Amino acid sequence: MEGPNIRTATIYPAAINTELLTTFSDKEWLDKMQIIYDKFGISPERIARVVAFAIDQPNDTTINEFMVGPANHP
Repeated sequence: MEGPNIRTATIYPAAINTELLTTFSDKEWLDKMQIIYDKFGISPERIARVVAFAIDQPNDTTINEFMVGPANHP
């Protein structure tokens, strides 16, 4: 049967260096999270590359899940 192939992917990103932390007002929490992001945060371009990889797969192929995080995590 001919028809569109519907593909989906779920991305589970870790600490991504975006403006997310600027949206929180709790200074104590922000300070703790900033330490984690400074040490382990990865660039948003890494997520964009994962999305591009998923899109670039042949129409008959789907990759369902991606867990994306820093390689230097303990």
